[in-house]
Amino acid sequence: MKNKKVAASLASLPLLLASTVAQAQTNVVDEIIVTGRRGGVPAYERPFGPTVIDAADLASAPQRRLDEALRAVPGFGLFRRNGSRIAQPTTQGVSLRGLGPNGAGRTLVLVDGVPVNDPFGGWVYWSRLPTEAAERVVITRGGGAGPWGNAALAGTVRIETRKPEGIFGEFAAGSDETVQAVAGIGGSAGGFDLGLTASAFSTGGQKVVGEEFRGPIDIDADSEAYWADALAATDIGNVRATAKLSAFREHRGNGTPYTENATDALEGSLRLVGGGSIPWEAVLYARDWDFESTFSGVNDDRTAETPALDQYDVPSTAYGGVLQVGLTPAPNHRTDIGVDVRWTEGETNELFFFQNDAFTRERTAGGEQLIAGAFAEHAWTPQEALAVTAGLRVDRWENSNGERSERVILTDAVLREDDIGDRDGTVLNGRIGADWQALPDLGLRVAAYTGFRLPTLNELYRPFRVGNDITEANPDLDPEELIGGEVGLRYTPTSGINLSATVFRAIIRDAVDNVELTRTPGLYAPLGIFVPENGSLAQRLNLDKVVVDGLEAELEVQALENLTFNLSYLFSDAEIEEADGFPGLEGNRPGQTPRHQGTAQASWRPVEPLLLRLQVRAATDAFEGSDNAQELESYAVADLYAGWDVTPQTHLFATVENLTDATIETGIRADGLINVAPGRTWIVGLRGRW
Repeated sequence: MKNKKVAASLASLPLLLASTVAQAQTNVVDEIIVTGRRGGVPAYERPFGPTVIDAADLASAPQRRLDEALRAVPGFGLFRRNGSRIAQPTTQGVSLRGLGPNGAGRTLVLVDGVPVNDPFGGWVYWSRLPTEAAERVVITRGGGAGPWGNAALAGTVRIETRKPEGIFGEFAAGSDETVQAVAGIGGSAGGFDLGLTASAFSTGGQKVVGEEFRGPIDIDADSEAYWADALAATDIGNVRATAKLSAFREHRGNGTPYTENATDALEGSLRLVGGGSIPWEAVLYARDWDFESTFSGVNDDRTAETPALDQYDVPSTAYGGVLQVGLTPAPNHRTDIGVDVRWTEGETNELFFFQNDAFTRERTAGGEQLIAGAFAEHAWTPQEALAVTAGLRVDRWENSNGERSERVILTDAVLREDDIGDRDGTVLNGRIGADWQALPDLGLRVAAYTGFRLPTLNELYRPFRVGNDITEANPDLDPEELIGGEVGLRYTPTSGINLSATVFRAIIRDAVDNVELTRTPGLYAPLGIFVPENGSLAQRLNLDKVVVDGLEAELEVQALENLTFNLSYLFSDAEIEEADGFPGLEGNRPGQTPRHQGTAQASWRPVEPLLLRLQVRAATDAFEGSDNAQELESYAVADLYAGWDVTPQTHLFATVENLTDATIETGIRADGLINVAPGRTWIVGLRGRW
C-alpha cells in the first residue's frame, strides 16, 4: 500500500519530460570555469587537477543515483562498497583516493557553496541530491584546506544545481518496486527569477545479508525520500541575490523488522554575488536536522532479533557563512581573500540495555563546535600556458558544552554524568602549485598542500551498535591533519586520445579509526561496556600516522566519431605506519581500502537517436577493519545505459545495474556474517526539458 501511495504522488508531479541527452565524457579541466567566487573552477584551483562532470554526462550515467554515478571518477566512493540506495546514512561519508575512509568521510561536499555533510555526523544524504537536478559536479582530489577549510582533507565535491528555467523533469520505475522522479519549473516575474525543484524516490529494496547467512528475520532494506528546493533570485544594483529554502525527508528500513532510521531536515541559504571593480561573494546558511535510528542484536540462526539501541531523537543545528573577495593587485595576478565560520550543535537521545522486553536505560550525549577561519589564495598567470598559485589558511576551533549522561529509566538513578571539558586549538594550513602547458600536447602540474578535519560531534560523543558489534565514542579525539603532494601530466599524442596521470603521497596524522579493543564477552572494565556473545567492542581512536602512496590515471579514446572509450584507474597503497598502543595495527592497510580500483566504459551512438553506455567497475580485495582480520573479496560489476531521443525535447532511457548479478561484499561482522550490496536492478524512464 505504501508504494502505491508513493507511485501516485510521483505521478502527480508536473513532469513534462526531457531534453536530448548529449554524449559526454568525464572532463579533466583544460579551461577555467567560474560561476561566482566559489563555483566552477577558479584560477587558483587549476594546479590541483579538478575533474568536471557536466549535466549531459550525469544524464547518461548507468547509475541513476548521484553517488553511484560519481564512481566513474577513480577513487570516489562511500565508506563502504554500498551505494546510497540501501546503505544506512551513517556509512555514506565520501572517500577519495582511499585516504583511510571512515563513516564520516574525509571529503567536504558542497551544494551551491553550502556544506551538506551532516552537521552531527559528517556523512552525506545522497537522496537529497538527485542526479537530474545537478548542472555540474567539480571533484578535486587532494588540494588541502585551501578556501574550503574543515573536512576537505581528502578533497572536495562541489555540486552546482540547475537553474530552474521552463519545465524539466525525469520519471522512472523499475525492479524492486522502485519509483523515482524529479521535476522543476522556473521563470521570471516582477524582477525576480523564481524556481521550484522537487524529487521523490521509493524502493522496496533488497536484502543486505549474504544469501548463505539469511534467516527468517532478514527482510528487504526499503527506503523512501522526498526533497524540495524553492529559489528566488534578483539583482540589487550590481549584486545578484539568491535565496533558497530546502526541505528533506527520508525513511529507511535496514534489513530486519526492528531496524530502521528516519531523517527530517530544513535548510535555508542566501547567496550574494557582487560585480564591479572588486568582485565578491557572500553565502549565509542555516541547517536544522533531526535523525532517529534503531539497532538490534540477532540470534545465531537469524530467527529473532532483540532491540539493542533506540536513538529516538538526534537533533542537530548548523549556522555558517563565508565572505570571499577578489582582487587584482597587478596584471596577471589575482588574489582571493576570505573569512568563514561554521557553528554546529547536536546531541543524541537514546534508549539502551534491553531487558525483560523493555529498554532500561537512557543516554544523552552531545556538544557544540565552532570553527572560524581566514584564507588567501593567489594565482599568477604570466602567460596563458602557465598558472602558479599559493594559498594560506588559519582556523580557530572549539569543542564546547560536551556532555554524556546515562540513567536507569525505572528509578531515575544516575549511572554516569560526564561534563566534558572544553577544548580548542588553532590550525595553520597552506598550499602551493603550478600548472604548465609545456607543449601543445603535453601539460604538467605539481602541487603540495596541507589540510585538517575536526572530529564530528558523532565521533566525539555518540556510541553506536551494529548487530552485536559496539563502537564507543571518544571526546578526547584530536583533529586529523594531512600533508600531501602530487605530480601530474596531461598528454594528447594525437587527436582523439587524451591521457592524464597523477602520482601522489598523503600523510595523515591522528587519523580517526574504529579500533577493536576486545571480542571477549562480558564487562569490559576500562570503558564499563558489556560485550555481548559473538560481538566485539571498538572505540574511535587516533592513529598516529597513515601514509598513502598512489597513482591515478585516466585515458579517453575517441575511436570513431560515434564511439568513445574511457579507462580510469587508481592505485592506492595505504599503510598504518604508527599506532601508539596498538602495535598490531602497524603495517596494516586501513579498513575498506582496496589497493586497485578502476572503471572502463564505452559510449556508442550506432544511430543518431540511440545512445548506449556500458560501464564496468572493479576493485581488488579490502579489509573490513584496520586489524586486517577479515577480508572483503574483490569484485567487478557492469552497468548499462540505453537512451533514445524521442524528440528534441524528450528522451526515453533504460538502465541495468549489476548486469551479471555479481555478489559484492560490503561488510563482515565479528561473528563472520557478510553484508552485501544490491544484485541486479533495472529501471525505465523518460526525461525532458521544455
